[in-house]
Amino acid sequence: MPAALSNQLTIAETAKRLNVSPNTVRRMIAAGDLKAYRYGPRLIRIDPADILAAREPVTSLAALRDEDAR
Repeated sequence: MPAALSNQLTIAETAKRLNVSPNTVRRMIAAGDLKAYRYGPRLIRIDPADILAAREPVTSLAALRDEDAR
């Protein structure tokens, strides 16, 4: 593996870090909520910094409840 890819994560590794399923990671990528990089026809990698950038702060529980109600 090239050195540039050594610190990047697979979809499965990203899912484990976020405690979600790989399909959820794929949906996040498709929705534009998480950056991913394609290398060739099949290789997809996620930079750990992009995982941090995709986080959304929860300012209050009321705001979270309102969002869940939608």
